[in-house]
Formats: sequence, structure tokens, C-alpha cells
Amino acid sequence: MHGGIIALLLDEAMGKVCRFRDVRAVTAELTIEYLKPVPVDQDISIEAFEVDAKGRNLFHVGEIRNADGAVLARGRGRFVTISRGA
Repeated sequence: MHGGIIALLLDEAMGKVCRFRDVRAVTAELTIEYLKPVPVDQDISIEAFEVDAKGRNLFHVGEIRNADGAVLARGRGRFVTISRGA
């Protein structure tokens, strides 16, 4: 899978985590680790979760895994809250 698509998937998954806080936030920083190729013809899973929060800054991590559970790509993001209520 193209690296830009991998980044998009991780950014989107991490962005959705903001809903658990009932806030709207924008991506301020995004770092992607491309660990192994992500196949386009196999099932993958994408998970994201919050790891820290400081003021308006929310820090999230996301991972893309293959069917065996191996991590193929990992993203770290800092999201800045712009308003309450999603």
C-alpha cells in the first residue's frame, strides 16, 4: 500500500479517538513508522488510542496490523482541541 494511504488511515483512526472526549480536534503533528509492507490484498486491522492529554493537546497512537497481529505501521499524533462537541 502506498505510504500516503497508510498515513491517511492512521491519521483518520487517531482523529476518531477524539470522539471519546466529545471534542473536535485537528492534527497538529503526525509521525509514521513504516515497519513492514502493508498488503492491499489481505485483511488488516487498524487501532488507535489516546496515550496522553495536556491542556488542549491530545496525544494518540495508531497501529496497522496484519491478520496474524504483526504491527505493519505505527503512527503518533498530536491533536489540538478546537471546540467541544463533535
